Amino acid sequence: MSYTVFMIDGGAGRAIAAIPALIKYHRKNPDDDFRVLVHGWDTLYWGIPELQDRTFNPQNKGTFDNIVLGCKRIVSPEPYRQPSYFTQKKSLGQAFDEIINETDDHSDLGLPRIITSKAEEKIAGNIMMEVKKKQKKELTIVIQPYGRGARVDNGHVIDEGSRSLDPDAYLLLAKKLATKYNLIYFGEKQFAVDQDTYTHKMEMDLRGWASVIQSSDYFVGCDSVGQYMARGFEKPGTVIYGSTFPINTSFPEHFQIIEKPGIKKYAPIRLVDLDCHLADRLNDTLMDFTPDEIQDIFLKIVKDIENKVK
Repeated sequence: MSYTVFMIDGGAGRAIAAIPALIKYHRKNPDDDFRVLVHGWDTLYWGIPELQDRTFNPQNKGTFDNIVLGCKRIVSPEPYRQPSYFTQKKSLGQAFDEIINETDDHSDLGLPRIITSKAEEKIAGNIMMEVKKKQKKELTIVIQPYGRGARVDNGHVIDEGSRSLDPDAYLLLAKKLATKYNLIYFGEKQFAVDQDTYTHKMEMDLRGWASVIQSSDYFVGCDSVGQYMARGFEKPGTVIYGSTFPINTSFPEHFQIIEKPGIKKYAPIRLVDLDCHLADRLNDTLMDFTPDEIQDIFLKIVKDIENKVK
């Protein structure tokens, strides 16, 4: 029997954002024994009953013979090429739904869920106990200051796409948050700096990080994968935005969204190379915050936690 193959590429956030549309496709098309090829992030689909046995990593030997040759069609959803996405009418998950399920009705689209195992949850619980013992606060925040486009250049963290917090702004915010909350740093080891004495640091794969976010009380981040995990677990949070648009890549109905006031952002969203480069120049300071602005962000986070964390 022939079937559909969906090929999901891009970063981990995109892989998670596609999950609700794929589950919806499973529900709407019971006669299609479809497969999903996920470049690099197939483990994020483990534990999802509708998807686990259908999901494969295209880097594995035999994928072409055993998966691709038997299909009737291959669908490579690209939300960035949907006019509804690049004109800020729909979110990433809705754009996936628009392509995968060929619909404009997203009312039955679920959350971008990750299913953690008991063992993963136990490890995360142990981490939480260790952090609370050391930092001695009641509530624990997972903070992800840098996005996927960040890189280290001669010891400095740079994000030409302006999705990551400026390192100095991050350190000041972490210092303030650490006076009231336990902090866990969510980021790659290469981005951690010696001056950051305010957070608990560790190396984990993304499934481990999902469990840690699930066990935490609150999330603070930028336009990156952590916010998708937090939304799937219905954790409250604050997401700080630079060059990208919250309607596209976040959940404004759920998270507190913070953007630098008074600057008009511009982004052709990777469709045309030169315009993207020029947009990066216009957006270059969107994640640079003054000490007064960081103080304002800190107070907003505290207020949001007081209102949402019981």
